[in-house]
Amino acid sequence: MNIRKHILPVALAGLMVSGSALATPADGPSPITPNPGAAAGTQGAGGEVKFTGEITDVSCDVSTASKNQSVDLGKWAKSYFESRNETTETPFTISVKDCPSSVKTVAVLFDGDKDSGDNSLLKVTSGGASGVGIKLYEADRSTPIAIGSVSKAVNVVAAEEGGSADLNFFADYKSDGAPIAVGAANSVSNFVMIYN
Repeated sequence: MNIRKHILPVALAGLMVSGSALATPADGPSPITPNPGAAAGTQGAGGEVKFTGEITDVSCDVSTASKNQSVDLGKWAKSYFESRNETTETPFTISVKDCPSSVKTVAVLFDGDKDSGDNSLLKVTSGGASGVGIKLYEADRSTPIAIGSVSKAVNVVAAEEGGSADLNFFADYKSDGAPIAVGAANSVSNFVMIYN
């Protein structure tokens, strides 16, 4: 077996790859789009996507007690849901402080895993109770807040040392229409503050 016959093509291929790598401009990607291969499908004309935005200092400080709070929704018998659709609401508050004067209102975007039976509900953690989800409400206790949507805005109370606001909400367990199974009914919702 002649090893030279195998080494030469490999060496030439290596030179071609390193040569093309050297031809790439130092200040950005190559203008030549690599071929994704036939498995990707037929290529056609495209366009461009422009991303715009701004980094600002317009924000308030979320109070320490609001950042990682636990809301106890209580213990409820499975039979409770035979005659009722949801439990009594439990209040909770998200407070902000040290708001700059440019911030006039603040709202909250609640996010989390949606219940498979009712996507307006927050899904409870797998391995525990099922057939229920967690419903969020505005301060009036009747206007629902869907998961992934923004709450009503609250006015910031201006002060010389920085504005503040308390955003009041309610939460309860609500049946999602599936059979109720007992167990822990816990969940987590991440939230983002929206300033205007």
